[in-house]
Amino acid sequence: MNQNFDDRKIVKQYRETARQIVKKEDLYTNMDQSELMKQTQIWRDKFQTQEITMRDKINIFTLVREAAKRVLGLEAVIVQLIGALVLGDGKIAEMKTGEGKTLVSLFVMYIEVIRGNRVHLVTANEYLAHRDREEIGQVLEYLGISVALNAAGLDKRQKKAIYTADVIYGTTSEFGFDYLRDNMVRSFEDKVQTGLDFVLIDEADSILIDEARTPLLISDRKEEDLSLYLKANDLVKTMLQDDYEIDEHKRLIWLNDAGIEKAERFWQVHSLYTADNQPLLRITMLLLRAHFLMHKDKDYVVLEEEVLIVDPHTGRALPGRRFNDGLHQAIEAKEEVEVHEESRTLATITIQNYFRMYQKIAGMTGTAKTEEEEFRQIYGLDVVVIPTNLRVNREDMPDDVFYTEKEKGRAIVYEVSWRHAKGQPTLIGTSSIKSNEWISSLLTKAGIPHQILNAKNHAQEAEIIAKAGQRGMVTLATNMAGRGTDIKLSEEVYKLGGLAVIGTERHESRRIDLQLMGRSGRRGDPGFSKFMVSIEDDLLEQFDNKRWENFRTKLKRKHPHDGKPVNSPKISRFIVDAQKRIEGANYDLRKDLLSYDEVIDLQRKIVYKERDEVLRRNKLGVSSEKILREVASKVFREAQSEEEQEELFEKQKELLGGTKFPYTFDQVTLMEPREVGEKIVAWHNTVRRKFPADTIAMIEKEVYLNLMDQMWVIHLDEMVQLREGIHLRAYGQQDPLVMYQKEGAALFEKFQADYHFYFAHALLELDPDGLVVG
Repeated sequence: MNQNFDDRKIVKQYRETARQIVKKEDLYTNMDQSELMKQTQIWRDKFQTQEITMRDKINIFTLVREAAKRVLGLEAVIVQLIGALVLGDGKIAEMKTGEGKTLVSLFVMYIEVIRGNRVHLVTANEYLAHRDREEIGQVLEYLGISVALNAAGLDKRQKKAIYTADVIYGTTSEFGFDYLRDNMVRSFEDKVQTGLDFVLIDEADSILIDEARTPLLISDRKEEDLSLYLKANDLVKTMLQDDYEIDEHKRLIWLNDAGIEKAERFWQVHSLYTADNQPLLRITMLLLRAHFLMHKDKDYVVLEEEVLIVDPHTGRALPGRRFNDGLHQAIEAKEEVEVHEESRTLATITIQNYFRMYQKIAGMTGTAKTEEEEFRQIYGLDVVVIPTNLRVNREDMPDDVFYTEKEKGRAIVYEVSWRHAKGQPTLIGTSSIKSNEWISSLLTKAGIPHQILNAKNHAQEAEIIAKAGQRGMVTLATNMAGRGTDIKLSEEVYKLGGLAVIGTERHESRRIDLQLMGRSGRRGDPGFSKFMVSIEDDLLEQFDNKRWENFRTKLKRKHPHDGKPVNSPKISRFIVDAQKRIEGANYDLRKDLLSYDEVIDLQRKIVYKERDEVLRRNKLGVSSEKILREVASKVFREAQSEEEQEELFEKQKELLGGTKFPYTFDQVTLMEPREVGEKIVAWHNTVRRKFPADTIAMIEKEVYLNLMDQMWVIHLDEMVQLREGIHLRAYGQQDPLVMYQKEGAALFEKFQADYHFYFAHALLELDPDGLVVG
């Protein structure tokens, strides 16, 4: 990839093309709707055999621009056309809030459809998918392109109908789950997805980066002893700081010798680290994580006796999603609500790996430049910053930094109250529910009426955001809730200086700060932004840097207690350093997740491909004979040691036990290994011929898929256990990832050998006389 990737040069080229599109605006004004639809069809036919030329592209954009003007009354401006051209080249377009990204999407979707691609448009939530499907969808339909909404909870027939549309709107999880479910079906006709051609991602940073931490999972219940979580909770409550070590940055915790002794006494075991005691060790570690690394009202909330995950970037609760691998149960035990059974993974994929399967990918968002390296490394996407249509008129003030949290709180209330008194609407951004509720109590004490938006009431989100630009309105929101909804200002608010945005702390990621600022000053509106922070904020509290420690100690000594801010550019530099360090750590976590998932991803692709081949065929025939030979040659081979001889005897008994194989075990042991294989295959073929041909084909296919699916679930579970334990075992110089790759490959070989073995056994159990013909 080109590292000195120059936005300005690229934007200049695109601008030239955009100007030519605008020049041609009269080209289609005299055509009626049926003629425009006909034009769509002509192009569709033409591009089946030909490439799109630059001239074609300009005409196509001109047509779409005309349609949008007619249907929505919106005329795409130069910068919107530039944005659309960037997306068409499979890049990420960074466009500021209010620049009309929704309209930009229209052009690229239309041109991809006439190229012969199916287009999936992915948005951050169902509300936005529905809204954009209604608005932009009508322009596409006006031009003769079919549009559908991929909603949750539909049956197979409805899903299949949706996937026949040219353009499909939906959320990441819905598309991802459809993919996973498609790879669990029993017949090819039950698949719903029609290929992964082109995906356009709205709010690309939120979806490709923030959500990429949580893989998509389809699961069912797993039997386990839930009382262990409650017992482990009693143990961890007795833990003192000397019993464990903690690394907040890497989110790691481990027991030291004193803690291990305490745990072993509690569980009454000689050693926690033997294979038999793995479950106890695992549950103890989970409860430690729940108590000391997971924080209430930051990582999760408890609503109506239920633990809900909070999305760390939007502050939204995520109902229905659970922390995996037992962590959710541990938090339930800690919070003393009902502990629910852990689920067993049936299918899983990371968001990164799902999107990387599309032939072509593009995205748009208000903020992407700070994560450019990640977009490039993981998705191979360049980021192009699109200039705004009108100059940004927002006044961005330097941060006010206070000595203490308390002083910061007082200053925020003062700032909000004088703006409120003159009628200027204010949006206050906080990065957790806890600080959201703290500021709310301060405002209530000061008698300032305000509306709150956080994970506990995000259902009214659109409505709260819509009111946020009215005169005198004060809105308190956790991170960037309400993305995708514009805050519109009333006429009198313009004269008062537009919307004022007050950030109450710097977020872990600079991108989120920029999003908050971008809520104000849209499309050339006036606006104001300022962050008010204190040196006691989490970001600076946890910033591990010697120079900062010394500077901070000096500052605290000089604290004049007059409530005035200590404004020094030095602190602002430390804040950016702290943010960059955390961004780097989070990127490493996501890259780590991806590296581990790539091991499973390779395995998943092999299994899904084989599953597809089996589904496509009506009979296994040759394969079943091949598998019988393969299994027989492994089980009836010369042993290298007595121990191996024992193991092979067991396997041989298991393979032939319960079957009607016409030779006794004594006779078999006297034969050559090859001969046994031949006799097994020959006998199986005589049994097969006693069945009607289509019956035996159906039985074999069903049995094979059944075993493969059951064993795959067990294998996924073993991979989860392996992944969990690998860090505990990776002492010394061994790289845990390399160990995981090696042992994961061994587990995969075992999985393949297992389902082949059980399939061979099932074939030998076939009994034509026992078959009831009904």
